Amino acid sequence: MSDRMTGPLLLAFSMEDLGSAARVVFDFSKDNKALETKLVSVGGEVYGPEELERVSKLPTRDEAISILMATMNAPVTKLVQTMNAVPGKFVRTVAAIKDAKEAA
Repeated sequence: MSDRMTGPLLLAFSMEDLGSAARVVFDFSKDNKALETKLVSVGGEVYGPEELERVSKLPTRDEAISILMATMNAPVTKLVQTMNAVPGKFVRTVAAIKDAKEAA
């Protein structure tokens, strides 16, 4: 990292959310073309400046938990809907037969 840390520097840190500092820098750099990203470091790993946008789009902790819970909930929801469809279809079939016999 030290070879890229030359000239005027702006360091952005985030202790809570992995991408919050990257979001601030990325949004600011869209309006201010003079801001040049030299490197991105996440979790001790160093990446090139092209990774700033990708890191800025990482979900927050709450968003990540929400995505995980939705993913875990989807199979159970689909199973319950499928199990409920069989008796529902049976009841609709019996009601249709009843209506047909009453009409006849």
